[in-house]
Order: sequence, then C-alpha cells, then structure tokens
Amino acid sequence: MRKVKLLIYSMLVSFAVLMSGSIQAHEVLAQQRNVTDTVKFRVVSAEDFRGLSGARVIVVASDGHVVKTGLTDSQGIWSVSLTVPSDPRFNNMGVVTAVCVANGHNENVVFEVPVKQGTVQPITLYPIKPRLRNEAHASLGQLHHLDVIEIVNKYAREIGLTKQPAIAGELGYSPWGPVLKGGR
Repeated sequence: MRKVKLLIYSMLVSFAVLMSGSIQAHEVLAQQRNVTDTVKFRVVSAEDFRGLSGARVIVVASDGHVVKTGLTDSQGIWSVSLTVPSDPRFNNMGVVTAVCVANGHNENVVFEVPVKQGTVQPITLYPIKPRLRNEAHASLGQLHHLDVIEIVNKYAREIGLTKQPAIAGELGYSPWGPVLKGGR
C-alpha cells in the first residue's frame, strides 16, 4: 500500500511540474509583441544595376510560413506592410526572410531582413549564364549600423564583458574586448 501511495504522489508531483512548465510557456507566448512596419524591397540586376520589373518577392516569417508575396513595379520596387513578431534580440524590430526570383536571373534568399520604420532592402539578382553555376545566392538583410551596435552592446553587457581602451580620435565608441569583468 505504501508503494502505491508513493507512486501516486510521484505521479501527481510530475503532473504538477509538467503543467507549470506548460503554463509558463503559454504565458510567454501570450506576452509576445508584434511589430508592424513597411519594408521597401529594391530588386536590381547585377548586370547593369537597373531595377527589375516583375520580380517576385516572397516574405517568410521566422516560423517558416509565407507572410506575403508580390511583384516589383517598373522601377524594381515592391513596398509591403508587414506584421511580424518582435525579435527579442532587437529593440522593437522584427525580422523576416525574403526569397526573390525573376525571369532570366538566379534566385536570391535574403536572411534577417529588418521589419522596422524606414527599411529599404536591396536585393541583387545575378543573370543566368550558360556553363556557369546557376543557383540561388544568399545574403544578409540591410541591418542599420546602430542596430548592429545595439545587439553587440546588449549581449556584451549580459555576459559582463569589458571595453577595450578608447581609440584615439574616435568619439563615442570603444569596442568590447574578450575579457570578462573580474579579469576572466
């Protein structure tokens, strides 16, 4: 009888622990914020760097689902309003992946396209050429230099890095070094 009670007790404790984790995960998901902003895609050919009319841009969210798709205008531009989850690595900014295709050109996948006010994302497509490797290219989104500095600062502070000595003549920024506070 004692073993049965112990088994039932351990099952109840396990169930309680399991449920508390489920509730916490649900609360985290419920707290997730969204970001809505317009992203302007500028698609050009690497041949002459002129805008590509009729190029297709496919916007994919971080969960892998297609958010929106559209065609560029006569100037090679497609503007789209996007609502995506805020990326916790950045301050009030989301990110998406853009897949771009156009007749006569190889595809380009642009990772980490920022979704924030004023984003203009250039995409360069390379013409298809006989006897060459005609395959998709990959590139990184047009992250603003202040967003890059912000993410470096955030994680350097989080783990307790120290700054390198100031650079002579450089105002306002001193790069982080590999040494942790306390000399480790």
